[in-house]
Amino acid sequence: MATRQEPRPDLREDRDQHPVSGAENATPLSTAQERLWFIDAAAPGSAAYNVPLLLRWRGPVDVAALGTALTAVTARHDVLRTVYELRDGRPVQIVRDVCPVPVDAVDCPGTGPAPEAVDSEARRPFDLAARPPLRCTVWRGGQGGDLVLLTIHHIAVDGWSLLPLFTDLAAAYRSAVDGSVPDLPALPLQYADYAAWEKETCASPELRRKLAERAGQLESFPGRLTLGERTGRHAVPEGARRGAQHIFRLEPELWTGVGELAARLRATPYTLLLAAFQTVVQRWSGRERFIIGTVAADRQLPDLEQLVGFFVNTVPLSCHPEPDQSFADLCLQVRTEVYRALTLSRLPYDRLSAAAAPGRAEADLGPLVEIGFGLQNMPAPPTDEGVPWESPELLPTGSAKFGLLLLLEERSDGVRATVEYDLDLYGPELAEAVAGQFQALLAAALADPDRPLCRLPLTRRAPGTAHPGIVHGERRDLVGERLALLAAAGQGGHRS
Repeated sequence: MATRQEPRPDLREDRDQHPVSGAENATPLSTAQERLWFIDAAAPGSAAYNVPLLLRWRGPVDVAALGTALTAVTARHDVLRTVYELRDGRPVQIVRDVCPVPVDAVDCPGTGPAPEAVDSEARRPFDLAARPPLRCTVWRGGQGGDLVLLTIHHIAVDGWSLLPLFTDLAAAYRSAVDGSVPDLPALPLQYADYAAWEKETCASPELRRKLAERAGQLESFPGRLTLGERTGRHAVPEGARRGAQHIFRLEPELWTGVGELAARLRATPYTLLLAAFQTVVQRWSGRERFIIGTVAADRQLPDLEQLVGFFVNTVPLSCHPEPDQSFADLCLQVRTEVYRALTLSRLPYDRLSAAAAPGRAEADLGPLVEIGFGLQNMPAPPTDEGVPWESPELLPTGSAKFGLLLLLEERSDGVRATVEYDLDLYGPELAEAVAGQFQALLAAALADPDRPLCRLPLTRRAPGTAHPGIVHGERRDLVGERLALLAAAGQGGHRS
């Protein structure tokens, strides 16, 4: 999803002039990290930004070799041995020296761990100031192989990090099992180099101008975007939202149809899926115009593709589906907005929200983004025969990052979709309904993309069956129609 620019040599020059390794070197956080740090500070003890990755080993784990491999990986990626402190009123990151990574091993022969034990470990919070944001637990003796839970705080990792992370871990583990010292090559850049460069570029006059301009475009959009009748909530810090998930599979024929129509429209599958989701949101919310947030990878330099780190940024998209326009026309409208918004993906979301906040606060419009959407199409971590584990599974943390989020993920076994929702706003019935209606509307739109949006069904029920949610009708000039009827009646009476 991220736009790409040419490599910037000043990142490497800055690293040569200002090395960042060592316990006494404090450097600034990136704007993305800074946002997570403030969320963590406002909701201490929250697991909202834990990234718990469960690995099902294809046999027994060599715990000593795994510890050696993790140590080698943290030696290559400084961000995995970084702590975050408050100095002079601002958070800074400090890269600690390389030291052995502890691996907690629990024996549970035959039965494997209780699900509650795995969930408890996955949701155990991090103290970002006290220790690096990575920990590992092994449950030995389960049927079919051991289980490994690698939990990392989001401040140090994102979805695009999984490929370099697990590629390096697999290579280092093989070496450790063979009795040799893992030798992972040094990286030309570290995350702290990127963070220092990014903070410097964010201070440029050009970026500040774009920030103010984009904030002005978004500040008047109606807020308090909710689906259905749930409009009230108690105020909680962003990291303290209680959440749950509804998981479903996108039907294979739908995914095939999305690809075919996207090719015809010269758009991307992301564009079509977002257009369908926009239409569902409009039906449920009754809003003519609203904002949906999407997540951009934001790795704009090729050198960053090898790095483990947190680069993602929330990008607000303006949405205004017209009930009487065709789905194909909406897709072209969405394509234009997505392209425009993603050219501005470097605008930090927290700063954009702050810039738009005065106008929104005055009109009591609420947060900038309350509904999210994403399509994850990053390269999958290796799972071939040379890798001792199956595909990593991301465990839920019992939290929500938005009021409601629809996240689709391309996998080797199809497209997996998740509706994540705030339990203080919505219940499982609504999440399940949104999932079903998204698929029903998408199927109808693919079958007839020239059909007006207001004619696209929200369910696959028989004709005439009532649909849940708020359904927009075609635009009609009711006053004009009434006047025409009165005029016709008057003419008729005169002739009689």
